[in-house]
Amino acid sequence: GEIGGKHRQRRNPPVVGSGLDTPRRGRGGRRAEREGDRREAVDLGFRGLMSTTIRTAPRGRKAFLGTARPGNSFRALSARPRGDGRAARRAGRLPRNLTVAAAEEPKAQEPATELGKEVVESYASYDESGARIISTRKVEIPLETGGGAAKAVKLGTTPIDTIKDISKSYKKLVWTLVTLLTVAFVLCNLDKVNMSVAVIPLAKQFGWSATDKGLVSASFFWGYALTQIPAGFVASKLGGGPVLVLAVLTWSLGTAVAPLVAGLGIVPLALSRLVVGLGEGFAPSAVTDLLATYVPKKLRARSVTTVFGGMELGNALGLLICGPLIEKSGWSSVFYIFAALGFVWCAFWPIFSPTKLAANVDDDMVEEIMQKKKAKKSSKIPYGEFFKSSAVWAVVTAHFCHNWGYYTLLAWLPSYFESVLQLNLTGAARMSLVPYLAMACMIPVVGAVADGLQEKYSTTNARKVAQGLAFVGPAICMVVCGFLSPNAISYKTLLLTVLSVAFALSTFSRGGLYCNHQDLSPKYAAALLGISNTAGALPGIIGVWLTGKLFDITGGDWALSLFIPIAAAQILGFLVFSAYGSGKQIWE
Repeated sequence: GEIGGKHRQRRNPPVVGSGLDTPRRGRGGRRAEREGDRREAVDLGFRGLMSTTIRTAPRGRKAFLGTARPGNSFRALSARPRGDGRAARRAGRLPRNLTVAAAEEPKAQEPATELGKEVVESYASYDESGARIISTRKVEIPLETGGGAAKAVKLGTTPIDTIKDISKSYKKLVWTLVTLLTVAFVLCNLDKVNMSVAVIPLAKQFGWSATDKGLVSASFFWGYALTQIPAGFVASKLGGGPVLVLAVLTWSLGTAVAPLVAGLGIVPLALSRLVVGLGEGFAPSAVTDLLATYVPKKLRARSVTTVFGGMELGNALGLLICGPLIEKSGWSSVFYIFAALGFVWCAFWPIFSPTKLAANVDDDMVEEIMQKKKAKKSSKIPYGEFFKSSAVWAVVTAHFCHNWGYYTLLAWLPSYFESVLQLNLTGAARMSLVPYLAMACMIPVVGAVADGLQEKYSTTNARKVAQGLAFVGPAICMVVCGFLSPNAISYKTLLLTVLSVAFALSTFSRGGLYCNHQDLSPKYAAALLGISNTAGALPGIIGVWLTGKLFDITGGDWALSLFIPIAAAQILGFLVFSAYGSGKQIWE
């Protein structure tokens, strides 16, 4: 069994496993390597049939080498209080251990093959010498069968899921979940982009102005914005699974109703799009909660990039098939077909949901997931602290500015191509598809680059570099698009190339602001995304409508109504996120 107790601070710590009170120099000496002000105090409980050598290595550097015998606790110490670390140790100002976790010595007849793993909680705390609490961590100690030497134990300030081996069965659970969530986001954006194409024949059929088109397109974002903060709260409390299923059902129902009410006027159609927005507004927070709960940190960057990449894939597929579908079967077909796909997804969720799959996985991480869920349900979300944090306001501003470009281009590119290039509906939709294909192709590249940045730089700098690329590159491209003349040689090719570069670079936001919520707080990631996504939905309301209004006011000047406002928003986002953004974990 596991036992615990409080130990008084010792002026001279005992040699590990020796039972003596006098220090001993081991291989390489007792002097621990130090890194800045990092200090470690770790008690590891273990059991074994023979003496076991364990190395503790903060950030991969050897901190202590000692031998532990069965039934004893392994004590690894390295300290650097304020001032001279060696002088402090000579004076006995070493960390005081709050908790000792040791395993019961195994019985003599217990076979070595049943050794298994011990998971031990360790705490770091320091005395009145001025040191501070560093972290609370879980450490897994894999013991070799037969009582041989243990594998090196890497200790750091990261949670257990970053240092333990992930079983094949659990990886299968993760990638099944990632596939389901990616498909959900594909459907999400299919039902979002269908109106961008369908609005062209709708406007011709019902005689709408550019302002009317903007109003219908923007109505989706009213519902989307209204649900963001409630979505974060509900997903954090109830879990992402049931919330996501309800979201898909809601937006699929709103999509199916649209053709039935379009003939009644702009207002009923706008209300149906508002319902679609209400449903889709719950999706990002629900998905973020599922990723934060089930996906280990070492797989998180790729998972987030893949899942949110479903949005770009949904845009590309929607623009590819909407035009031909509308020309062949009428504009109502894209609403009925896409709604049906949503209902099919909901039927598959109970079969492949992570909760169901986890029941068949024999893995320590499943128990950790259950603990995460209980902690979320019992914890109070600190909204007051969120709104006082400059890092939160930085990601909120970045989300708003990023989405100003994303949503206005999504809504207006087909109309722009039809107007400027004199293309038919299918041609305009296919032209709009090219930049989104460039975006989709960048998804795996962004995931690899984002992981590489995080290995080379701090999390804060990695996020700022990635988001900087997502802001500055598209801003320059939008200015170029605004000043390109339709009379220029190869205008069509130049325009598509510049737009594709802009969309491709904007994908770096997947390694920037979209990872930042989980950086600030894995526990409250869904709630934080709900806040920033509320701001991120506002450009869909303001920007999409304002573009149509400016187009009517300027007499059809696309540069002043579409491209220049996007460039200004990107520069603003870059300045704010570079100044105030942070990748440091603020909340547990």
